[in-house]
Amino acid sequence: MIYTVAQQKGGVGKTTTAINVAVALARAGQSVLAVDVDPQFALSRQLGLKPHELALSLVDALSGQADAADVVVHDVFGVDVLPGHRDLVRVELSLATQVARDNYLRRTLQPIADHYDSIVIDTPPNLGLLTVNALVPADVVIAPVDAEQEGSAQGLAEVRATLSQLEQLRGGTQPRLVVLMTRWDKRRLMARVVEQAVETNDFHIAARIPLRTALQHAAAWRRPIVDSDPDGEIAHAYIAFTDMLIAAEVA
Repeated sequence: MIYTVAQQKGGVGKTTTAINVAVALARAGQSVLAVDVDPQFALSRQLGLKPHELALSLVDALSGQADAADVVVHDVFGVDVLPGHRDLVRVELSLATQVARDNYLRRTLQPIADHYDSIVIDTPPNLGLLTVNALVPADVVIAPVDAEQEGSAQGLAEVRATLSQLEQLRGGTQPRLVVLMTRWDKRRLMARVVEQAVETNDFHIAARIPLRTALQHAAAWRRPIVDSDPDGEIAHAYIAFTDMLIAAEVA
C-alpha cells in the first residue's frame, strides 16, 4: 500500500503526518518505507538524518546513478527511509524535459516496493512534478488541512483536480483521497470556519489531530510524536488514524 501525503499549502502538518503515520504503521507490525521527495528534506531532518552527511539520497536513485535499495537508510524509529536532498530541485527541473516524466518515482520504487507492506511518501508544499510523481503510484492520498489556516481548505480542491488529471496516467483509476484536519481545537472560531469550508466542498474529514505544544517539542527533538509522547493526545490521534487506514486496506 502506498500512501502519499500531499497538499499545495505549506505548514499544514504534512511532514509530521507522514512521519507519524509511517512509524505508527511500523508499530502495528508492518514493514514500512518512508520516502522524502521534498527538496527541503523535512522528513529526513525530523527523523534525525543529515542528508549532507549521507553518501546517497533519493536524487541518486531518481537519476539512475544508484539503485533505490542502496540508498535506503534502515531502521530509523523502526522505519526504512529514502532520504531527500536539496538537489531534488535540480531533478525536478530536469524532469520537465523527459519523456514519461510523471513516472520516474514509480519506476524507481518498483524494484523495492514488494519488500514493504506500506510506503509513505512526503511531498513538497506544491503540486509540481515531484508531487505529481508521488501521486501517480499512490493507493491513498492523505491531504492534511490546518484548522488554523482557511487557505489550506482551498488546497483540497486543487489536489482533487490534479488527481483527476492524472487518472489517465494511472490506467483510469484514482487513489482514495483522505482528509486529515491538523491543529484542531473545537473552541477556536477559525477551526469551525475551516471545517465548514472543507465540508461545503464535499470533502469528508476522516480524523482530527488536536492542537498541542507537544508536537513542537517532538519536532525540536527530531522524534516522531508517537515515540516522544506515546501516551499523549496527538499520538493517540495519529495511531487511531493509522488504524483506520489499516482497516480500510482489508475492508
